Formats: sequence, C-alpha cells, structure tokens
Amino acid sequence: MGPNPFISTKEPATPADIQALEQEYNFTLPEDYKAHLLANNGGWPTRKTFLQQNEDGSQAARKITDFKSVKFGPSRLERSLELLHDQLHPHLVPFGSETGGDLFALSIGSEDYGSVYYVSHKSYKPPKKKERQLPLQYGKAVSLLAPSFTAFMSGLTAASQ
Repeated sequence: MGPNPFISTKEPATPADIQALEQEYNFTLPEDYKAHLLANNGGWPTRKTFLQQNEDGSQAARKITDFKSVKFGPSRLERSLELLHDQLHPHLVPFGSETGGDLFALSIGSEDYGSVYYVSHKSYKPPKKKERQLPLQYGKAVSLLAPSFTAFMSGLTAASQ
C-alpha cells in the first residue's frame, strides 16, 4: 500500500520538542513514532481503519480519528498524559483516539516496547495501584493491536471490511 497522507496536521514537531516531552515525562518514545511526529504532528490519516483480530476469529474495525500532536494544537499528547496519568498504566502513552472516546496507546514498557494497544473506554477499568507497577497489567478492555507503531500504520485501511 502506498503513502497514507495526513489531514489537519499541526506545526511540525522538532527533535527538541520530542526530547523535552520525553524528559518531562521520563520515558523514551519508540523511534518509529518519533519519526512520525516529525513528519505528521497531529491530524488524522486518510486511511484510518485498523482491523483488530479477535480471539474468536472475528474482526473489529478500530477507526483512529485523531492523532495527538506534540506542543501545538488543542489535542496535544502532553494534555492527554496530564489528564490520564492516574487512569492508564504508566507504560501506556495515549497517542490517538476514536470518535467515541476510545484510545490508541503505545507501550513504553520493556516487555512490549513500541506495541500499540486499543483502550475501550466503555468497559475500561484502570489497573489497581499495585498492578500499575507490574508489566503488561494494563487493565480490563485493553487489547493489543500491533507489535509496533510501524505495523499499526501499515495496517490502516480506507474502510472497514
């Protein structure tokens, strides 16, 4: 599949903007996601549907309608991190959302670094305080979509099938 152009991106993020974010929140973002931020800061892609494979063999269409930007615009990654710091596992960084409020998040944990997860807000239950310290204990209604940001972006299609 060819390029997936983004619409309504914000002013480009700089390496210094990304480094400042990483220092402020004490994590390191995956290189493929950083490259994305430098090319497309915020906005949404023309192909935005990811087909999640369920355990029963069925598929669920997950439409990412908003990518968080760094430093610029109202839908900033920094704001999401501030608002959700006590809700999400500390290894999850919310980088996008679906129209209904569900989230797309990147793992910064060592066991699954760079993996992309879907967080369904309707049935989400945050991990208990003790669980927040454990790897891969992300809470109820958090499901793995892709092993990397690159794989997630490559899996975006024009419409649900």
